[in-house]
Amino acid sequence: MENLRRSPVFVSAHTTSMLIGKSVRTVHNWLESGVIQAKSVDAAHLPSGMLRQINLFDIEHHICVPLNQELVGWIQQADTGDAKALKLVGIAFSAEQHHAIAVPWIEAAAKKGEVDAMDLLSWHYLEGAGVAQNHSIAMQWLAKAAEKGLPIAKLKLKKLNLEVGEIHLVGGGVVISQTEVHIFDE
Repeated sequence: MENLRRSPVFVSAHTTSMLIGKSVRTVHNWLESGVIQAKSVDAAHLPSGMLRQINLFDIEHHICVPLNQELVGWIQQADTGDAKALKLVGIAFSAEQHHAIAVPWIEAAAKKGEVDAMDLLSWHYLEGAGVAQNHSIAMQWLAKAAEKGLPIAKLKLKKLNLEVGEIHLVGGGVVISQTEVHIFDE
């Protein structure tokens, strides 16, 4: 862990807010009051012409899961908008039962088309883990995952007696249709 602190890792204010479960406005207030420090990066595409980057290790004590090399890597990738990394950061928080912080990460990944994140988000809404329980939204995300071809999502919908068509389990040599199961050698 000490190796991580030797090299600063800078992330956006938005990523910072998602990591600590506070609003971007709160992050900016902390920056203005000196609670946390940031570096400015040229950003001609923004009205202010600059972007503030926060050292991840300056906010570590505000993050409710322990940082390790793998999680730091996922956070860096997620900061660029990588859907898989967004999902993995969300899973890290969810695994530690910090569902309210996990959900925005998972939702961001789901909105980018990450099918496993769609299924995970469905579970969060179904269970009311980190969000208000909402079966309708849960079913919408589960249906989107099934529509994108996620076999487990199709199986869940099939268990609810909904038509889902054939279910192809990759590498398992199994095709489940509405009427029968076919097992074959690949």
